[in-house]
Amino acid sequence: MNARQVAVKVISEIERSGSYSNILSDKTIKDAELSKADAALASMLVYGVLQRKITLDHVLEKAAGKNFKKTHPFVLAVLRVAAYQLLFMDKIPPSAAVNEAVKIVKASKQRFAQGFVNAVLRKLNTEKDSFLKAISECDDLGVKYSCTNEFAQGLIADYGKETAEGFLQASLEAPKLYCRVNSFSAKDNLFDRLTEKGITVAEADIDGAFSMQGAGSVEGLTEFKNGEFFVQDLASQKAIAAFGIEAGMSVLDVCAAPGGKSFTAAQYCGENGKLVSCDLYEQRAGLIKAGAERLNIKNLQAMQNDATVFNSNFGTFDRVLCDVPCSGFGVIRRKPEIKYKSLSEFDDLPEIQLQILETSVKYLNPKGQIMYSTCTVRQAENRKVIDAFLKKHADFEIVSEKTLMPQNDGTDGFYFCILSQSI
Repeated sequence: MNARQVAVKVISEIERSGSYSNILSDKTIKDAELSKADAALASMLVYGVLQRKITLDHVLEKAAGKNFKKTHPFVLAVLRVAAYQLLFMDKIPPSAAVNEAVKIVKASKQRFAQGFVNAVLRKLNTEKDSFLKAISECDDLGVKYSCTNEFAQGLIADYGKETAEGFLQASLEAPKLYCRVNSFSAKDNLFDRLTEKGITVAEADIDGAFSMQGAGSVEGLTEFKNGEFFVQDLASQKAIAAFGIEAGMSVLDVCAAPGGKSFTAAQYCGENGKLVSCDLYEQRAGLIKAGAERLNIKNLQAMQNDATVFNSNFGTFDRVLCDVPCSGFGVIRRKPEIKYKSLSEFDDLPEIQLQILETSVKYLNPKGQIMYSTCTVRQAENRKVIDAFLKKHADFEIVSEKTLMPQNDGTDGFYFCILSQSI
């Protein structure tokens, strides 16, 4: 299969089964044994279509007319891939986008639809400027930014229209890949060695954090395999940096998988510190352990544990991290399928989040601090959970609080609140 065929296959399967885009896309691209350039194109097409799905369908319906509603799911996937190229990828020749789409349909069981596909895409290309103008001026935020109107209105209620639109616009942009130097294994001249491989490296505003461009699959780099760095978004690094973890401290991470925050916290508490890193599932705890071994982190103990249930064997800690399960709406640049979910799917989360926070404070030293964090921007899962906690625990107070937004901070959407007992 070529890049476009792979993209169509992935998008069709996601629509059919609800699979996660990152997992399915990576596997399908790997199985197709595409070249580096084609793998990059396939990935770009998959994520581009998922980011703009509602917008693309709106435009395609305008171009196709009444017949659009009857479009077969496979043909629709082909149309979406081609429409994304025509509208949002300036470096792709329109003829290539149209002709390849027709070829894919012609070689399928839906070959009778090739004339329909050809006509719709040619109309779309001819009237491209007017379609793009209509999108940019559209009052319907769901169409303009390709999300559910329920999600858009929820953001407006939480933050106001300007901030909500800023977040939605930023969610359509490709996120940077951020990493962290591993102080336990890093060798001299890491950035120079990466640069020599054609990778663009730029230091971030947090000590040890940097961005990478042009690396392809990070897992294939020798420096990654040797544990000299690990992948972690800047938002998480900023949160841990703000937590005031010092050398020799004891730290508990109650919901740690896949382990990035634990690995960063381990650097701050140092070789003489102690870090217990937990997850609900044994297999995911095993992933944390494997990651720590690759990174030569010896002060970390990974184990299975239910964060909602108090574990009397743990003792107490100087710092407790509660990065709770959440809706994930802060990472829709990376997992765009999340933004099409109904908010009702997450109605039970705040109760679980509060339960984890209330359980976790029992592990805290009297002078210690606890951090509550999520990778969502919904106030229902953020400040409202903190308000519910403080209402029941008057002996606690907020030390600091921050909502990170991609349009302001260049990070994923992220929330953290640090709490301590009142003195």
